[in-house]
Amino acid sequence: MPELTDPAIEALWKNCLDHWDEDKAHVAFVEACRERGKLAEAGARYRGLAGDRDRGPEAEKRLKSILAIALATLEVARTPEPEVKRRATALAILVFLIAGTIGLIVYVSLIR
Repeated sequence: MPELTDPAIEALWKNCLDHWDEDKAHVAFVEACRERGKLAEAGARYRGLAGDRDRGPEAEKRLKSILAIALATLEVARTPEPEVKRRATALAILVFLIAGTIGLIVYVSLIR
């Protein structure tokens, strides 16, 4: 059965709570969550503090950074468009241009 909580994540979160005003603690926590594929958990923890009068502004800031990291991760993981499709399009355009050029040469030679 998979472990529900990661001791390293728990320790880093406790460090964040103990050193809330220190950027280094938050960066270490979010980075560890990113490496372990637990950005959603990091977001949930910060979301829980977003309404807090003292910790809310920092929590909101961290939520935005987690969202940016998650979006960047998704963008990197996105499957690229197959190269074959681009080559087929380029080949079709090339054939069209060659055919058009030949057609124009034939037309010009017939008119003269």
